Amino acid sequence: MMRMSFRFMTALLFALPVAAPLPALAWGNTGHRYIGLVAAKNFPVAIPAFLRTPEAIREIGEMAREPDRSRNTGQPHDFDLDPGHQVDGMDDGTVLGGPRLDALPASRRDFDTALRAAGSNEYAAGYLPYNLMDGWEQLVKDFATWRADVAGMKFGATKADRQWYTLDRRVRETLTLRDLGYWAHFVGDASQPLHVTVHYNGWGDYPNPQGFETATGLHAKFETAFVEANITQADIAAAMRPYRDCACTIQQRTQDYLVNTLSLVNQTYQFEKDGAYDKPTPQSKAFVTQRIAEAAAMLRDLVSDAWRASDDSLIGYQHKIPLKDVEAGKADPAILLHEMQD
Repeated sequence: MMRMSFRFMTALLFALPVAAPLPALAWGNTGHRYIGLVAAKNFPVAIPAFLRTPEAIREIGEMAREPDRSRNTGQPHDFDLDPGHQVDGMDDGTVLGGPRLDALPASRRDFDTALRAAGSNEYAAGYLPYNLMDGWEQLVKDFATWRADVAGMKFGATKADRQWYTLDRRVRETLTLRDLGYWAHFVGDASQPLHVTVHYNGWGDYPNPQGFETATGLHAKFETAFVEANITQADIAAAMRPYRDCACTIQQRTQDYLVNTLSLVNQTYQFEKDGAYDKPTPQSKAFVTQRIAEAAAMLRDLVSDAWRASDDSLIGYQHKIPLKDVEAGKADPAILLHEMQD
């Protein structure tokens, strides 16, 4: 997505009788669809089968585009949600002079507090890291609830209990598919160097010793026009790396991912300076292919991690029961059934 500052968008909306639609790109429809499709096709067999059917794979690819398709909906929707597609990393590794991208506060609330202390806020800076972390935690919860439903179908004390769990499992499958597909978009945004930098659509008014392009226009050229003209789904699939277990928290994995993407901003601009997006070279094609393939690989890895993390979940709101006890038949799932129904 080609971004404007929060202040500029506000001024634009008040200055014009009818605001023109803001462009909605963000790896474009093509790139985001590829990320969802290729990742889902590579989910390990441990992931529940309802997420690995041809229909589910196709739907994940389509839903990965949804956060862009929902733009230009109105206020407060757009001002609240649009900043979640990016984070404005500086050349010094900070987010607009506030917290460092490699040492983020634990919560979005604390992130905003730290930015305000530095004279900014989460809406000006973007809160993409927290969309990644929040979405992953929701997926862990989705998997845990689905697993509790499956156990309830087996261990429910009465036929009515078992029927309720069967219905709830189907509802959970719908929710999980939606949560995963929608969140896939932000995993994709985080692999795009122009989504993690203040230099998001031209270098801008910053020190520029390498003489990179300062005019706007690079964002759409890089992530949409170039991808649609030069990159195929087969290219992405062929560039997928093997699963990588970081043995770390979701916050650490998110920080590492974003810091690596930020490190590629200069290379992104160098290809523009060399004219390699206007006249594609093997090197520029490989670079863009690798960025999209990394997003697909990261999505696959994070889904795999979420499934494993659900092993240690607690089920219930008022009555918290270890999922492992529910799946082993050691805890009566009817307690949860009544809590959920209430």
